[in-house]
Amino acid sequence: MKKALKYTVAVAIAAFLLYSGVYFEDLSKVRQIRQQKVFDPSRYARDFWDNQLIGILDRAVDAEELIELFNTNMAEAVKRYGKAPGVSRVYAYLLTGEGKIIAVGEDGFQVSVREPADNPDLFIATGLYIPGNAVRDASGLVDVSTFSDTMKFNEISGEINKIVVKEVIKPFMDQGPKVPMTVKFYGATQVAQDATGEHLFGELIENDGSEKEFQLVTIVPIRLELVPLKGSKFPRAKP
Repeated sequence: MKKALKYTVAVAIAAFLLYSGVYFEDLSKVRQIRQQKVFDPSRYARDFWDNQLIGILDRAVDAEELIELFNTNMAEAVKRYGKAPGVSRVYAYLLTGEGKIIAVGEDGFQVSVREPADNPDLFIATGLYIPGNAVRDASGLVDVSTFSDTMKFNEISGEINKIVVKEVIKPFMDQGPKVPMTVKFYGATQVAQDATGEHLFGELIENDGSEKEFQLVTIVPIRLELVPLKGSKFPRAKP
């Protein structure tokens, strides 16, 4: 009898300890927590664009100054203004300026910001697909070390570039930019350390074709605004 009682007590204690050691949680709450932990690159990019990028545009370097520095002292350009998420020979830059539209093509338009005004220095991309990490890296706001894998880090650029196409490029191109209008811009570019090894930016490249080809700084636009010609009337691009 005593053995049975001891056995019953022992079982009861074991059951109590087992129950106390198990934590039950509502399945719906578990799923909700897991969903919150899932990285959403589109949401991240949206917050980056609306709440973070706008606060650093005043740090953008003048395009004319930056091009001159590229052409005369690339190392100094990297030291002063270049940004890269890790060890790299390609650096990103945030720049701003105003220039004359020299030519308009399917994927972008050429702009002159220096003398002579008829020679282009920049190519502002306006295609329906924008590759690369220029805006993300030039901002200096996205730290690669805070991400568990590089895939998430790279997905951010894709989503940022989608915003650029939808909210910057399309509204601007709807205004019909053409030669010789003037454009004001904020943008980002990626330039390799040896980019001016053979040809300077704004330099005419020798070729066998009939069309002139220049070494240009390619810019992903962040803001674009047309400056109306005298006597013309058309809406300005939204900031």
